[in-house]
Amino acid sequence: MKRWLLPLALAACLALTACHKMVDPAPMPTENEPPAPPVEQAQPLVLDRLNVEFVVDSRDPDALMALRTDFPAALRDALAEQNVTVRDVTVTFGTSGEATEAALQNGEVQLAFLSAADFYPYRSGQIVAAEQGSEPDLALGLIVSAVSDDAEADDRFAASLRDALPALASVLAPYTGDSAGQYRYDPALLEQLAELYEAENAEHEH
Repeated sequence: MKRWLLPLALAACLALTACHKMVDPAPMPTENEPPAPPVEQAQPLVLDRLNVEFVVDSRDPDALMALRTDFPAALRDALAEQNVTVRDVTVTFGTSGEATEAALQNGEVQLAFLSAADFYPYRSGQIVAAEQGSEPDLALGLIVSAVSDDAEADDRFAASLRDALPALASVLAPYTGDSAGQYRYDPALLEQLAELYEAENAEHEH
């Protein structure tokens, strides 16, 4: 029995060796081989001017003046981290939410903090972020209107601004109070706010 087992084992080894030779090993990279091209990054978005407006309401005038001093540089720096360059940022103050909403409509202001009650009747801008209040008129929203003639650039700016919000929380604290750092983009929350506003508006009409 051992006599015929030995040739059989030898034949099996030779077959395995032949199969091994038929499979070419993966080529090893050479030192002269050019590196893989880098992943292409989006071109920087450059805006010449951005007018930002805060509604005064009953807020402390000194806190508002601090916004005028500190917010432009903070906004430019936060947006620069998102590959967006804004050459000039101006901060103004609206006497009422309705006045600021009108400024958004006519293009005098591109970025504004508004309550849901001031925004939803007109919807003249894109909601960047919101903070849940106990009622619709207590839910503050950061609204951006058209910042260019390119809808794609406007959408990119809004997305970049959402990503920049955490870096702006401390400088916004005098204006937003306890809501500082709680602004977020939440489609479900925005839908809820819209439904609350519509329900409240219908109740007032009747």
